[in-house]
Amino acid sequence: MIELPSTDSPAKGALIVLHGWGANQHDLVPFVQNLGLKGTHSFFPDGLFDVPGTGGVGRGWFSFPLNENSERERMKSREMLFSLVNDVQKKGFTPKEIVLVGFSQGAGMCLDVMLHLKTPIGAVVALSGFLMDGEKVKSREDLPTETPIFAAHGLYDPILPLKQSKKTLHTLKESGFSLTWKEYPIAHEISYDETGDICVFLKNVFGTK
Repeated sequence: MIELPSTDSPAKGALIVLHGWGANQHDLVPFVQNLGLKGTHSFFPDGLFDVPGTGGVGRGWFSFPLNENSERERMKSREMLFSLVNDVQKKGFTPKEIVLVGFSQGAGMCLDVMLHLKTPIGAVVALSGFLMDGEKVKSREDLPTETPIFAAHGLYDPILPLKQSKKTLHTLKESGFSLTWKEYPIAHEISYDETGDICVFLKNVFGTK
């Protein structure tokens, strides 16, 4: 796992950053560096599972397209990320000082973990992602709705169509979450304008300038 310690001491917040399917722990390091956030300690775990056809470099949080192993793998990834959140707390961060950030499948995992943690965290940033088990979310009465969510998607995403993503993410808004939803004229990627909006959101979460 890659870590980027805070440039300020002590750190005021922690980011746990989850890459997309077929990428790895290195993929989103430049994105976080471009955020230019002071006072944050960032953690970049690798997905647990090899993605076929990537020469052993690409990792995933569960098999895709979905198959008989996907659900079991997702539960294993969830447990690993629960453990990581716990480890980050042991480094001195409260749950409210921890933000999960993810892209694509990583965004889906961030939302999945947030919804099943025993203690609410500070926020979730879900980029070009999706919500899993939306019908189960609708039926729950114990949702951590105090956790704000920033979700964004490209208008021209050929991998995960905007309409599909928007529909699943807005289930959270309908369930009582504070959802900041943004759309950008991009494909399956992160844009400069998107990075700026995320930075503003995170500064509000962490109470920094």
